[in-house]
Amino acid sequence: MSMWDTMLEYTSVKQIGAPIQEATESDESVYKADILFVATNLDSWEADDIRFGYEVMLDVCYRQLDASYYAYLRHKMTQAKERHESGKMKPELFAELRTRFNAIHDWAVKHIGEKALLQTMQTTNVKSYIPPSEQTFTAYRKTQDDEYQRRTAQGGSPQSDQAHRLEHALAARGYACIRSSIIEDIVIFVRDDSVVVPAKWADKVRFTMDELALMIGSSPEAVKQIHEVKRVFGGKVVSQGDDPFGAAMTRPVPVAVDQQSLFAAATGTK
Repeated sequence: MSMWDTMLEYTSVKQIGAPIQEATESDESVYKADILFVATNLDSWEADDIRFGYEVMLDVCYRQLDASYYAYLRHKMTQAKERHESGKMKPELFAELRTRFNAIHDWAVKHIGEKALLQTMQTTNVKSYIPPSEQTFTAYRKTQDDEYQRRTAQGGSPQSDQAHRLEHALAARGYACIRSSIIEDIVIFVRDDSVVVPAKWADKVRFTMDELALMIGSSPEAVKQIHEVKRVFGGKVVSQGDDPFGAAMTRPVPVAVDQQSLFAAATGTK
């Protein structure tokens, strides 16, 4: 059983829906998404299937646009403007770059959200950001190939379609939206805390994959309580060892569910 199937077994997710579209009870378009692939020369093209992956190598390497990549590209555009104003860049070239970036900006505001973009620009270290290149694509493909070989070597049952969808959504976009009948709301699975979700999902409770790993073993009622605490106060699910108030506890605090709990009647994923 793959890691993703194990996670789904313990969370009892019955259906993974569209990773970008509104989460619904329909299982149609489970791979559909609003994706913009962008190269560092600001050439871009739209796609609607997360199975393209995070990076695509054509004549140059294209990467899916997210808030961090946008922050990096905006920084590079600012540098281009400074070179243009100092006479170090031809007006024709700057005009072409500006046209390309404006299209990228419009897409980002529509699909990522202005608030998320502003927040990320304030926190992203653009000088240390690693842009897409032939080297990053090679490393990305090697990671994918290694994972496939690992699964093959494990033998047993192949990865389920549900697990495949969840893995694609998290790998390609960094998040997946799950409709839970236990919590009676949509909750967000995120790859890690650095993932920025679109503005329309910003008010939903998020669980990182590390948090979900800690959430195995609790009752549905405990899941509701954890969800409510995160909704009202924010915060993060931690084990006893990371909890400054948990010294009296003898084991990690269970914060979620067994396979009949967390998302036992999930009906959709964004």
